[in-house]
Amino acid sequence: MPRKAQILTSLIVNAFITVITIVIVVSYFFEGPSALMQHSYETFRFFTTDSNILAALCSLIMVVCDIRLLLHKTDTLPKAAVLLKYIGTVSVMLTFCTTVLFLVPMHGASLVSGSYFFVHVSTPLLSLLTLVLTESVCRIRFPAVFLSMIPMMLYGSVYFTNVVIIGSWRDFYSFNRNGHWLVTTIIMTVSTFIIALLTLLVHNLMYKKLHKISSDSISN
Repeated sequence: MPRKAQILTSLIVNAFITVITIVIVVSYFFEGPSALMQHSYETFRFFTTDSNILAALCSLIMVVCDIRLLLHKTDTLPKAAVLLKYIGTVSVMLTFCTTVLFLVPMHGASLVSGSYFFVHVSTPLLSLLTLVLTESVCRIRFPAVFLSMIPMMLYGSVYFTNVVIIGSWRDFYSFNRNGHWLVTTIIMTVSTFIIALLTLLVHNLMYKKLHKISSDSISN
């Protein structure tokens, strides 16, 4: 894909992620009480909401960078922007995997329909595809794997405190079913590590491939 087409694709998709996330999160404040939420602000208790907001913020940063590229204000994406996009992508891919592999078998396909489709499926996959296909302009170093696990660890600490210790939240993810919070903690930590590592490897593989193509083009 020509570089300009990559930039335009990244711009369009990241703008879509940003806008659709804003629309969906705002819409929660116009809905009445539900089985999961008595008050709209309780949406921020869910990792789905938090991870999508993080991904949207990272996408917004990428939109700004893409515009600067198109206006020739800079020559390449900042490594910091790519790193942030990677962290946001790992977080929403954890949401995707948890939903598809754990929550849907337990609660049904309604979790991937309607507005849930965007926060559980499309935003994670679009974030991953843009990171790998249009934003592989630098190598992501291995220590970034552990940085990308911070959002999960922070959320996990809050969830554990409110569900297991204080008991002020329902165990809406069923992570403490039958008191097996330790097993769940290990599974989620290992799963996040695997997602982060695979995302990094695929991104770097694409970077290596694109870098080789670019080098070949220059030499020819």
